Amino acid sequence: MSAGATHIDHIVISSNDSAATASLFAENLGIEIKRTMSRPGTRAHLEFAKLKEVILEFAGPGEVQPYDEVKAKLWGFVAAVEDIGAAIAAVRAAGFEAEEPHPAIQPGAVFATVKTGTHGVPFAFIEYNVLPVPEGS
Repeated sequence: MSAGATHIDHIVISSNDSAATASLFAENLGIEIKRTMSRPGTRAHLEFAKLKEVILEFAGPGEVQPYDEVKAKLWGFVAAVEDIGAAIAAVRAAGFEAEEPHPAIQPGAVFATVKTGTHGVPFAFIEYNVLPVPEGS
């Protein structure tokens, strides 16, 4: 298996109101919000859509506080890989820090964030079909 990325899996857009941001993108790009959820543990509100083959993930606080305007920013990129262990080893061999892979929100997937060398743009890897998927997921 290769340590290289196969494609951009998803782009994360962070906002103080993820539902409003997702709605704006959906309206302006003609896409449909396919899934909404609260992240276990943090209660962050997440909404997901697809733009061609790339997943757009809109992330924000679980409880939206009153605001004057919606403020959104690019949070980061997630690249799909065939072998997350090899990808992390390559990053570390290049002298950068990366976390250990852990279960992702996506059923059966593992995820690891690259901690250094990204020039301020958060970057992570995801590998699918690694873990057993619970029935009903």
